[in-house]
Amino acid sequence: MFCAQCGQWVADGEVACARCGTEVHGAAIGPTATVAAPLPAPEPRFGGFWRRFATMWVDGVVMFFPTAIVRVLLGGSVWDTSGLFDNGQVLLATMINLGLWWLYSAALESSPAQGTLGQQLLGLRVCDDRLRRISFLRATARYAAQWISILTCGIGYLVNLFTKKRQTLHDLVAGCVIARAESLPAAVPVPGGQS
Repeated sequence: MFCAQCGQWVADGEVACARCGTEVHGAAIGPTATVAAPLPAPEPRFGGFWRRFATMWVDGVVMFFPTAIVRVLLGGSVWDTSGLFDNGQVLLATMINLGLWWLYSAALESSPAQGTLGQQLLGLRVCDDRLRRISFLRATARYAAQWISILTCGIGYLVNLFTKKRQTLHDLVAGCVIARAESLPAAVPVPGGQS
């Protein structure tokens, strides 16, 4: 049954809600027991422009180190890629670094954490339009669609300021939203502990 106070699932035989501590009446479901209807989930809040901008900076710092290692291993320097032009390996370094960014973004956004390290740090979660975890394929599509936002001179990112769910152009293309973690409904456990 669901707690009448907070809507959390309460297993049979429990006398109080684990989340809010409200005493549960009629814990044994029987013909005369009443089951309280769950409260409607609160409206989710979405990631605004500045919070999302900050996540890009955090992710840039995180990914600086692996991409710098690739540049150094291919003959460039940590800060300057002009050394790569001298030995013709700039394309290889670019392709490897784009692959690293893709794996970092798609793997973490489709993981149970639902976000890159920057998104996690700032309390954002990448979801589909029904607030569910996205697949690796959808996360890959979202990463690829970011190039549309980049190639429009950043205008694709500014779309966030004008959409109801604070979506950027690449979110719209991939069918994703970036929700604030604290506003997402808690997952309801499966009764009986089955998965």
